[in-house]
Amino acid sequence: MKYQHKIIVGLALLLLVSWQEMSAQPLEKLLAAADSANLELKALYQEYLAALEKAPQVSQLPEPEVGLGVFPLPVETRLGPQWVRLSATQMLPWKGTLDAREDVVLAMAKAQYEKIAASRLNLHYQAKQAYFQLYELDERQQILHGSIDIFRTLESIATTKVEAGKANLADVLRIQIQIRGLEEELNLLENQKKKPLAVINQLLNRPEQTPVYITDTLLLADPPYERPTLLKDIREGHPMIRMFALQQEAAQRSIELNALDGKPSFGVGLDYIAVGKRSDAEPVHNGRDILSPRIGVRIPVYREKYRAKEQEERLKIQALETRKQDLFLQFRSAIEKAYADLEDGKLRYRLSQEQKATTRSAIELLLVAYSNEGAGFTDLLQLEGQLIQYGLMALSAVVKTQVAQAEIERYIP
Repeated sequence: MKYQHKIIVGLALLLLVSWQEMSAQPLEKLLAAADSANLELKALYQEYLAALEKAPQVSQLPEPEVGLGVFPLPVETRLGPQWVRLSATQMLPWKGTLDAREDVVLAMAKAQYEKIAASRLNLHYQAKQAYFQLYELDERQQILHGSIDIFRTLESIATTKVEAGKANLADVLRIQIQIRGLEEELNLLENQKKKPLAVINQLLNRPEQTPVYITDTLLLADPPYERPTLLKDIREGHPMIRMFALQQEAAQRSIELNALDGKPSFGVGLDYIAVGKRSDAEPVHNGRDILSPRIGVRIPVYREKYRAKEQEERLKIQALETRKQDLFLQFRSAIEKAYADLEDGKLRYRLSQEQKATTRSAIELLLVAYSNEGAGFTDLLQLEGQLIQYGLMALSAVVKTQVAQAEIERYIP
């Protein structure tokens, strides 16, 4: 029975570890999951497919017109009275008009598709931000746990010194206050995890309580991008800038379509008139029906609306060009800020590492003095607190560089 119990416990632990490994999501897997599950991306893709369906709607000939006429008072002709008229008409636009309409719609659909790529870049940025926040909170907890262990060791040393009459009981109490404060901060950090966790689960369209286990170890970010090349690629290839360019293309095609709409269009038709037979005479072809082919021309005489439409589209092109320039300047400004944050994070990290090394050396000296003589406790406690802050400072600096790199990658097509 004991052997079976061990097997059951072992299987349970194995399942738990396996579930945690499956739940653990490195950042790259998290981003891939967001690509396939995010509702905003799905909606944009469905809107793109809907935009493509407009092409067959505008590239068809106008619907033919069919009419039926009845003569309540028959019109008498030499061959008999006219009773019923059937007519059919088909309008034919100027050559190339239907293709031009399809080109306009497809250009607009292409612009819609670029929204998907732009939204994906923003989605990745939001997911990375939340992931880095979660990482920082998790690592802060690890630092505080390690600090609590150190303070408990100090508490043990202080208690021994008090029992030997070489230290004051107040030293023990002050350490316990520090430990209690760190434990409370751990609880606050655990509560703060709910915010980035909610963001990640919302982006991935998952239940709000789905856990995310951090498996990555972040280092200082060092983007391999050269700024001039990066800005050139963004100017030419960012989805939002491409979207404006495609909207300009659609406007230009609208100008071409407007010119074709200003051309004459033609109509062909056929009339069939049913004729009754005469009863008072027998002319040749008595009661013969009438078949009358027709052709018509729609002449666009009123030209002001075509001139206004062309001017409207040209102004659109100019406005879109201005938007492209403004958007690029916004991107450039954001990238410069990101590089500044990146450099700031590196400087802070180097400073924190230097300060940590110096502080550790000082703590070792004070710890020896306190263990031997019971002196320097206040300085020791203060330096331990500073060591915690330098550890947190290094962590924040690493995360800041990662967030800065994510900000830069947000604009890379």
